[in-house]
Amino acid sequence: MSQKRIFMTGATGYLGQVLTEFAIAEGYTVRGLSRTEANDSKLTQLGATPVRGDLETFDVLRSESAQADIVMHLADALLGMGFDTPYDKVLAIDAAAVDAMVTGLKEASSPGSTEQKTLITTSGTMMAAPDPAGGETDEDAPVMLESPITRYKAWDHAKAVAEVAGVRALCVRLAPFVYGRGGSGVKMFMEGAAAAGAATYVDGGSTRTTTVHVDDAARLYLLVAQKGRAGKAYNASAETNVTMRELQGGVAEVLGVPAVDLSKEDALAKMPPFLVNFLVTENRGSNKKAVSELGWRPTQPGIVEDIVKGSYVDVAKSLGKGK
Repeated sequence: MSQKRIFMTGATGYLGQVLTEFAIAEGYTVRGLSRTEANDSKLTQLGATPVRGDLETFDVLRSESAQADIVMHLADALLGMGFDTPYDKVLAIDAAAVDAMVTGLKEASSPGSTEQKTLITTSGTMMAAPDPAGGETDEDAPVMLESPITRYKAWDHAKAVAEVAGVRALCVRLAPFVYGRGGSGVKMFMEGAAAAGAATYVDGGSTRTTTVHVDDAARLYLLVAQKGRAGKAYNASAETNVTMRELQGGVAEVLGVPAVDLSKEDALAKMPPFLVNFLVTENRGSNKKAVSELGWRPTQPGIVEDIVKGSYVDVAKSLGKGK
């Protein structure tokens, strides 16, 4: 395993940097896609090799994948385009990038070899429609067809083209809240609450969400690469009972600001619709498949504990708030 080579998109992002760190610690060599000199420096400091390009430099994606044993695709075109971008455009970019990576992996396969090259893509547990009875959803649950972000189509495409090419394709579905190390969406919620002077939840805040610590999520990617079944998705889920009221209450506590309950109507008048919908959409993604098949065990503190007592305390201090 020490000789395995990983090519990673999104390697300079929040999760990508942690995954790069853990992969190198396990003996992998990592080459990561990078768009700037600053990101080159991030990867070099982690011990990885930066590769200049993006999701539309298809020659780079193809050639790097041809040199890799495993391609980990974490990058999301939407993040660089704005949330008002038509999602069909995002899917088209992703599909073309995946096509290039799969072509490279196919080219790298040795004739007669029994070991398939691997592609791991990224999606979210929120692609599953909430269970009508309020239970957890698994990787085979019906998708949320009414969502404007049809990320499930990206996985469907990757799985189909990989199967034709003889490439082993898998998918990690991330929780809506990937947290820890003082970063990600929790930090953005804290910045917004600090600026507004209040942390906000909607319609009583009883909506439950799924969370996972960034370290646990990174370890799952490596387990999926090592043990996952071809063509299968795995939920990166640690907690499924945290309510938005509890989460925003933690933000309010660490910042020393009030937690405010708004009706959905009032929230829509003050916040972008995609954010309001995020706050009121129930998501409880089960981790049973990853636990039973891969031996994955989330070990990090829960999200509210990390906000109130852990890595986000320093974030509060940096915002001039908190204890």
